[in-house]
Amino acid sequence: MRYPDRSQSHIIKAVFNGSTFSYPNASVTSQNCATSYDPAAVCGSGFEVIDSAKLGSAGTANLLWKGTTSQNCVVTLKMANVGTATATSAFLEPQGSTRSTDSGNFSYYAGPVIRSSPGCVTWGGSTGGSTYTSPVEHCG
Repeated sequence: MRYPDRSQSHIIKAVFNGSTFSYPNASVTSQNCATSYDPAAVCGSGFEVIDSAKLGSAGTANLLWKGTTSQNCVVTLKMANVGTATATSAFLEPQGSTRSTDSGNFSYYAGPVIRSSPGCVTWGGSTGGSTYTSPVEHCG
């Protein structure tokens, strides 16, 4: 068996977008991510995630609550086809009330759908061909 001569450089260097990545202590920033994948940031100040449902590998439907205003928020975050407008939806239906839906071809997320709902809710969303509809739950 023959071993390489350690006096010669046999280092493989990484290349990104045609430029050699400098070692060590270099930093790389991805440019292919959505601006926010924090459902609370999408819904706004004071909202906290209380439930979520995976939509296969395509995304996540999230239910948030803001206790100071007795409001729920639903947002569906895409995890596949991010940056490309595809069919995505989010809905919220306080028990005994009509359903509010945000649906269309979105690049990053559907929602936020915000409603006052001191009682029970049905909520959900869809993206990438997967859909989630909750039972009546999270009764206040």
